[in-house]
Amino acid sequence: MKLQQILKITFLMSFFSFWVYAQEGYPPPCNEIKEVKLATDPVKKKILFQYIQDCLHNQSFNTTYDKGIINLYEYKNSQNQLCWLLFAQIDDSYKDNPPTRFSDFQGEIILIYDADSTGRVLKTSGDKASLNRCLEQIIGDRVFIRPTIKTRWTSSVLPDNEKRKEGNHRWVTGGGGAVIIRFNKDGSYKISPLG
Repeated sequence: MKLQQILKITFLMSFFSFWVYAQEGYPPPCNEIKEVKLATDPVKKKILFQYIQDCLHNQSFNTTYDKGIINLYEYKNSQNQLCWLLFAQIDDSYKDNPPTRFSDFQGEIILIYDADSTGRVLKTSGDKASLNRCLEQIIGDRVFIRPTIKTRWTSSVLPDNEKRKEGNHRWVTGGGGAVIIRFNKDGSYKISPLG
């Protein structure tokens, strides 16, 4: 009799704790970066979903190696409109200025930065190393790791028979599908490509 009661109580406790856990969701692996909800209404949810689909379609994400996260610069413009500047990223350059907020939207990681009224990102304050350790846990293998060596070898020589010091650099890139979304007070919005 006692064994049945213990089993019944154990089952009820585990069922209840599972139910509570399911209601809370799975928490982030660290606390230094705050998780926020971006898709707070149907319009924002539609914008984020469509932007992710566009990134997949125009190859702003590296689908071959399953790499890609989204950066979101959040600000109010000179007309006091809430604006988002969205762009995809496939490397770990977020480590140069790690954000303090992120969002998980349908399994995609969105890093959220504060920006000034022109959309220029603000410098993050705080312990950069601690923020980056936390972000590495959240982002996992979603991005490529940039090489630590910053030079390029070449065997080429210049026309006057002088050896070149470095190999070619590619300074021009595509826009990466960056867009600015301006939210109007009436609930409408406008999407403009950056550039």
